[in-house]
Amino acid sequence: MEKKKNPTYFQWFFKEHIKTKQGAMKIPATIFGIIMAFYVPGPVLEEYWGGWIPIWPVIGMFIAVYGFLIGIILQPIGIYRRLIRLDWFNRRENFK
Repeated sequence: MEKKKNPTYFQWFFKEHIKTKQGAMKIPATIFGIIMAFYVPGPVLEEYWGGWIPIWPVIGMFIAVYGFLIGIILQPIGIYRRLIRLDWFNRRENFK
């Protein structure tokens, strides 16, 4: 039996992963994260430079905003890598 070629990451992401509820939220959440990465640092740093808040909330803001953005982008890549490692795309053909 010949092995079928695995789909590329983008084929899998846009054809299969987006069809689930969690996958469908990845695109709006990524857009939200990108917008927040540009919007949030300005007002927070302005408050810090004005002497109104200490450094810890500023550090926490950067961890929260950029951590969210990096996590929402990298999570589907981790799922895809595990599916490739488990040879999922060839195995599921046996169950259809």
